[in-house]
Parts: sequence; structure tokens; C-alpha cells
Amino acid sequence: MEAYDRYGTLGQILAKLTVSPACRRVAPGPAEVAVTSLPSRDTWAPQLERLVGAYRMIGARSAQVLQLQSIELSERLTQATVRWRLLDGAGRTLYDFDAAYTLADLGRRTRITAIAHNETARLRACVERQRSG
Repeated sequence: MEAYDRYGTLGQILAKLTVSPACRRVAPGPAEVAVTSLPSRDTWAPQLERLVGAYRMIGARSAQVLQLQSIELSERLTQATVRWRLLDGAGRTLYDFDAAYTLADLGRRTRITAIAHNETARLRACVERQRSG
């Protein structure tokens, strides 16, 4: 399943993500876990711009959902776990990563209330491979 296929489309998809004012992004580092609060769309946008910039730098052109699982934690709370594969313009794998999204039905719309992922180390390794290769 292709999640995006061009930066414009990716930007549109990411811009439409609705994050709760209490959203937290959790990313493990080599020796610690980083937690980033995203209290508003204004703080979310720069995060997305950095991510799209990094994808541009490594030549990412598309992403595939390799695996998708969801667990209903309650009537209004779901945990979705996705295994993603980033691909370059020729369809070659750049790297795979996992992300977990906590989705809450807050009445008017479903919002992402937390994101946890292991992408950061994989992205950095990809950048290093490209620099040294």
C-alpha cells in the first residue's frame, strides 16, 4: 500500500494529520528515549518540515505499509502499529521502521494523541551510508 508518492502529496497527508493538543512523540535514541510535546499544529508543522527535508536528502520518494495492526483499547481509544518501508525513486528500500499511533475519538474527530517510533536511528544510519558510499 503506497502512503505517499511525492513530496507534495506527502506534505498534504502530513499537514492533514490532526494532533491533539496533548500529543507526545516518543523516539528511542542510542542511550535514552526522547519525548517531544506537540501542543499545537504550529509546533507540529516544523517537525513535519524537518522530516520531509530529511526524506528529500536521502532520496525517499514513496513509502509502503508492510504491516498494520490495530487494537481497540476502549470504545474511543485505539492503538495502531505500522511497519513502514521507505523507498527511493527506483523503488529500492532505504530502510524499514515501526511506528505506533494512539488514536482517540474526541467527539468531533479522531486525533493522534501519541506517536512512538524507531525511525530516528534508521534515518541517521541511512544518511551515514549515503555519505560514506
